[in-house]
Amino acid sequence: MNTIKPINRSFDKRLLIIFLIIFTETLGFSIVLPVLPFLALSLGLNMFQVGLVMSVFSFCQLFASPITGKLSDRFGRKPLLLFSQTSTLVGFLLLGLANNVWLLVLARFVDGLLGSNMTVSQAYISDTTDPRDRTRIYGYSSAVFGAALIFGPLIGGTFSAINYSIPMFFAVGISLLSIILVVLFLPESLGEREKHVKIKFEDIIPFNDISKFFKNSKIRGILVIFFTYTFGFMLFISSFALLAKSQLQVTPLVLGFYLAWVGILRVVLQSFLISPLQKKFGENKTLGMGIFAMLISMIMLIFTTNFLFVYIPLIFLAFGTGVSRPILTSKLTKNVKKEETGSLLGVNNSLSSIAQIITPILGGAIIQYLPSQILPASSAIFFLLIFLLWKWGLTNPVQEEKNII
Repeated sequence: MNTIKPINRSFDKRLLIIFLIIFTETLGFSIVLPVLPFLALSLGLNMFQVGLVMSVFSFCQLFASPITGKLSDRFGRKPLLLFSQTSTLVGFLLLGLANNVWLLVLARFVDGLLGSNMTVSQAYISDTTDPRDRTRIYGYSSAVFGAALIFGPLIGGTFSAINYSIPMFFAVGISLLSIILVVLFLPESLGEREKHVKIKFEDIIPFNDISKFFKNSKIRGILVIFFTYTFGFMLFISSFALLAKSQLQVTPLVLGFYLAWVGILRVVLQSFLISPLQKKFGENKTLGMGIFAMLISMIMLIFTTNFLFVYIPLIFLAFGTGVSRPILTSKLTKNVKKEETGSLLGVNNSLSSIAQIITPILGGAIIQYLPSQILPASSAIFFLLIFLLWKWGLTNPVQEEKNII
């Protein structure tokens, strides 16, 4: 039970603080995003080694996210938020002080393993909202997340022109602000708490649920397609900085502009274009457009040699990812009962986390040992594979629509 009853249709003011926390946390993360690969390269790592370092965070998150969620059920949302935010602050501080590889790795380990604040933020939203309003509120949180992704890369890229440490220390300040917001303004949302915490390996990688859902041909098909999409997208985006450095010789400032451009496009497209397209063409055809747009963006990037031209394929990329992920998530949830939705999304998140661990390593290896153009070409192959899987490899993956993309 909650300490305060959820407000059915009006907006809960506690959520404003949660949105501010999400904004500041995402802002801090995205400030570091365009700078971190260049910092790693400046410490003497090669492209493959940078990929290994980048995967440390995702590897830690695979274990940390479900554990942090369970601990918040036992000890409350506010204490776990403060703990995870403090860990993120320490991670950024270590990045600012990093003058050798081991400090860099430690920084990513601390932030990844202990800084799972997004999990607790989502739990807080669930505590304080009526189920009828939850989708709308999560939509607001997604918009806040997207807005932070616009400003963060610009700040990080700009400050990196002075020194790679400056953006990291700026992120420390942003994290400190989010901690102050929690301490001063955020009440605890959890009333009755779990008396005992039992953490099993099944909570991290739910093998039993994976086995159960893979027995259903429709769900198996969508999970395979979702994993293929995630792998192709993360293969490119996790190594985008290395690709831009290798193929276009850009600076962190230019990379910051690229990422901010994608953030702006994402907000605009999700606000004005994607919903009308779905209403007019249906989910399947709209998804087909999204995957095709991402395929086109990768093909264009193969032949891109001018840093200004990159803004054009990024338009297709932003549209493609803005369409594909929400529709695939919707398709997953429509094929199970309501009480199974959480378990299915947990399975999908675990598979996505595995993809996010592998792809930075693979992307770094490709750029280090092969021509850089192989990276977008490889992602293009994964996006093409989605069409092939849908048409020939799966049995009626979507129940509610007959048309095939």
